[in-house]
Formats: sequence, structure tokens, C-alpha cells
Amino acid sequence: MFGVEKGLLGLILLKPDRLTLRIIDLDHNRVVNEARSGSLHVGQNQIANYAENISAITNNLLGFKRLLEEYQVANYRLYGALTDMDLVTGKYVANQIFVRTGFKIEWLNKDQTLAQILAAVHNVANQQLEDSQLTGYVLNIGLSTSNLAYFKNGSYATSWEIDMGKARLSQLVDNLRQTAATPSDIILDYISSKLEYLVPELKSSTETTMLIQGADTLAERYIKEDHAVDKIPNKEFHKRYRHLLNASDQYIIRHYDVDEQSVNWVLPTYLIVRQVMRLLNVKKIYITNASILDGLEVTHNDPQFLVNMVKTAADNLALRYGADSNHKRFVTKVAMQLYDALEPIHRLDSHYRLLLEVACKVDDIGNFINPQGHYRHSAYILEANPLVGLSSQDNEIIAEVSRYHSSETPEVDQPHYMHLDSAIQLPVSQLAAILRVADSLDDSRQQKILRVHLELVGEDLQIQVKTTDDLVLEQWAFERKNQLFTEVYGLHPKLVIVGRN
Repeated sequence: MFGVEKGLLGLILLKPDRLTLRIIDLDHNRVVNEARSGSLHVGQNQIANYAENISAITNNLLGFKRLLEEYQVANYRLYGALTDMDLVTGKYVANQIFVRTGFKIEWLNKDQTLAQILAAVHNVANQQLEDSQLTGYVLNIGLSTSNLAYFKNGSYATSWEIDMGKARLSQLVDNLRQTAATPSDIILDYISSKLEYLVPELKSSTETTMLIQGADTLAERYIKEDHAVDKIPNKEFHKRYRHLLNASDQYIIRHYDVDEQSVNWVLPTYLIVRQVMRLLNVKKIYITNASILDGLEVTHNDPQFLVNMVKTAADNLALRYGADSNHKRFVTKVAMQLYDALEPIHRLDSHYRLLLEVACKVDDIGNFINPQGHYRHSAYILEANPLVGLSSQDNEIIAEVSRYHSSETPEVDQPHYMHLDSAIQLPVSQLAAILRVADSLDDSRQQKILRVHLELVGEDLQIQVKTTDDLVLEQWAFERKNQLFTEVYGLHPKLVIVGRN
């Protein structure tokens, strides 16, 4: 998470199709300059074609470095959208970029890029929409995949990944043109098949609102100067859609202000929007040019939207897998008390505090599969359902803390623990130790403890509790689970009952 900063900030974003530099005056909250590269060639099998574009990428970055020097910008960051590229290849590309330019890149996975986009959309909706408390859908159209998010009363509620993007669909269109007279009809059916699984979860209404992001051709057409979001007339959209169905590339280039690569993305963009509009029964449609860079700018000094999104995503996952909400709230409250009290010892920051809070919310979801060994089931559910807004490493930490919150203890000879990056092995143990103690205090799942007070007495951490009932089960679980805490923190937890109601 970012702290408050002053002066000039340089943000550089590498996406599969383009590099962009934005220089921001943090003191006056304004963009000083923005520079963009030419189009980068998007790959056929892998959209993120960074390895083959490395010369163009590094040449542009060296140009950006000169511009940063001209503006005397000492504070700058380079981000890259992984898109469909794996982390191992990302490390190779990152090393080449560093060797050739001196820039260190921070890769954003697809869940992080979505979070930044939604932060940007949330910001412009608050500032420029007629109803700033957005209730409706946000459709983010990507190159490889797309996303549909739902906002309620201005707050993020949930999101779904859609396995299609405008570059992927353009490749399908090219293939179908060789065999089908009207590929658009087949593409529409293909899009519908990708959306079908969402139908049971989506709640259509007669006044559904949708805001579209990632549709540059629509943004160029409908967004007025000095605006970041504007309304699209429904009739005009459908009229342009019908014209596109049989339009040539030359016609699209002339009338839609696109280059030779992105001309292939115009029809897929319209096809995606049209099918989602039909599925959701959209009556009000808006377009925004808010981008990942806008999100990075918005969240630079105020990450609260991202924090709230992560917590909401964790709550959604817990609800989906039937986690006990009362137990979850109790464990979270006690774990946060322990984390804060132990801060001088563990010396972890507020971001790790967030990861512990998320682990408290989702550590028991494995009960959905089988209560026996549920901690292992929780871990692989989390591995298969990464949370929006978190890095791959953050998600790994949460999964491993959940794995070790119950019976198993992280040890050097355990495969999962052994293969963790050495930088996160200790934090995983520190967070898991706290969670184990907090979890043991509600082993009966009856929330018998009303209040918890912590006091350090020598090498003992006294956990003084006021209760409504006997704590025989909790005392047994406490003694069974606190060994890891002693090993990690060098303190002996002692459960002290100070009174009953």
C-alpha cells in the first residue's frame, strides 16, 4: 500500500499493446505530462507478447527515462499487466528490462489490474455521473479476458471473470471468415456461451445501468472534452452496431479512429457490449476512458477502496462456501487484537494485517467439502479462487495461513512450506500462529467469550477473558494450538478466565 507523498510522481504502465508514462503533480493533483508509445504487436497464442516486443519496450522506456530526467522526477514506478503471461516468463522479461534500462517492474496480475480499473471507474462515477452512488454493472473489456462487476449504492459488491476479450475474439473472427459467411452470428453465440454461467447470479431489472470500460472506440466517439464518463444513446449504439456487421477494415479505420492492429478489435467490442446489454436488460449505458493508470493514481495516496474491495471479496467467498459468520467475526476481532498487541515483536506492516483479516474470514471455507482436514481444503479452494485486488504472493500467503490455522504446523520438511518463497515463510508462520490462538478461543463455535484483554507478564502473554459459560473445549483447543505461537514469538500464551456473566 502507498503512503502520502508530495512533489512529482512518474507512473509507467506496460500493457500488451502499449506503454504509457504519466507525470503527476501530487501537490496540486494534476497531470503534468503524458506520453504514449506506438502500438506493440499483440501475440496470437499469448496476447502479452512482451518477450518478442522487448526491443520496442526498452527503447520506449529509455525515452521515458529521458523525459523523467527533464522534469526532474526522482519518484517513479513501472507497472506491467501480466494479462495471460505466467510469472516465470514475467521474471525473464523483468530481468531483461532491468538490464537494458535500469527500471524495476512490478507485475500486476489480472485481479490487481481489475481492482485498479474499478478504483478508477468508482472515482469518475462519483465525480461525473448524474447518480454518483452507482448501482449497476461495470463491464471491463480486456484484450484476453473481460470482467463484469456489480456496484450497489456506490460500493463494490462482486465481480465475475468472462473468458473472452476483444483481441481473442478478433482472432476467432479471422478464423471464421475463412469458413463462415456471417461470422458475427457465430461470435454472438460464442459470447452467449461464455456468459451463460452468469445468468443464475445476475439480477436483471427494467432499469439496469451499465458502465463500459476498455472500449476505446466507444470512448473516442461519445466522451466529451474534459469528461471521463458520458452516456451512450441506445438507438445510436445499435445503429452503429448494425453498420459494423458488414463493414470493411478500411471503413472502420476511416470512421472509428483506430490503427491497423486495433481495427480488428472494434467489431468484437461491439459484439461483447451488445450481448451483455441483452443479458442484463440494460436501459442506461455509459462509457468511460478511466484506465489502470487512473486507478494507480487514485489509489496512490488513498488505498481504502482497494482495501474495502479485498474485504468484500473475502466475505463473498466465505458466504459462497457457507462459513459460519458469527465465528468469523469473533476470530477476526480477537486476531486483530493479538496482531496489534504483538506489533513490536512481529514488526509486520498494515498490509500483513489486512492479509490476516482476510485469512480470518476464509480459513474455514474448506468445511464445505469436508470438515475433516478442512484446512487443506480451504487452502486449495483459495488457490483456485484468488481474491480481487491482491497479488499472487498475497493470495498464496492467505492460502498457506489458512492451511496452518488448525492442526498442521508449518515445518521445514513440509512440501508446501518448503516451496514457499523464503521472504514469506516467517510471515506465514507469524500470521498462522495468531490465527490458531484466536480460532481456539471459539472452538465450540458458540462465542462464549464476551471480552478479551491482553497483558504481557514476563514471557507470558496473558489472554484474560470474560465468558458466559464454561470454556472446557476452548481451554483444550487453546493448549493444543498454542505451541506454534510459542515457537514463533517466544511467548507462552496463558488463558485466564477473569469472570462469568
